[in-house]
Amino acid sequence: MVELGKIEKPEVKSYKSKRKLYVVPTLPFEELALQFNIDNAKIERFWGEVNEKIGYFASTYGDIGIVYVEGINEDESAGLGFFERYGKDSSHYKLAKTLIEKGANIKGIDKEELIGRSRLLFDEYSKSFLPEIKKLHEEFFGKNIDFEGWRNYLVKKIQETQDEMSRLVSKLIGEMPEDASGVLIITDERPVEYPPDVDVFMIRPPSFDELARNIRDSSREVLK
Repeated sequence: MVELGKIEKPEVKSYKSKRKLYVVPTLPFEELALQFNIDNAKIERFWGEVNEKIGYFASTYGDIGIVYVEGINEDESAGLGFFERYGKDSSHYKLAKTLIEKGANIKGIDKEELIGRSRLLFDEYSKSFLPEIKKLHEEFFGKNIDFEGWRNYLVKKIQETQDEMSRLVSKLIGEMPEDASGVLIITDERPVEYPPDVDVFMIRPPSFDELARNIRDSSREVLK
């Protein structure tokens, strides 16, 4: 596996017969930019660097055939319009446009049902730490309610949902055609078990860590 930030050109012959997947761990930078006052130029630099690394691999091993994107239903057809929300002048949009123009197809990796369930569980778990919510539960169910047990149950259901989502991603990647190359754009640290016969290259330029650090620092300031 090759992790980028530092590029060491691998021996082409050692990867010639395998399928290749270029994984781009990311966060919803565009959505968080206004909330945490993130410099848009840093976001542009991140996607520009990702584009550069993918271009390097494409020139070395061949064009990208599939772009796997989370947040899209697995059986839903999607195109460049999905990325227009980032603005047509953004590096994020330009990356997708370049890949699609060179023949890549957009492929969703999620099920709408699982996306909805995951959001509901995370929302419920987050609210469970609000004193007002605990008070409401105690008023209805009684003071002896096992509120910590409720949180543990939510954690268990979140893990089960994540495991189900992970299995779906692994299955879809496993169906990638022989000698094909794909890009997977996915939330950082979302668990995925990659098929053993797929060469996985992690594309994580230094600008990612800088953006993630900015978000952490800004969120701490908000909580003070």
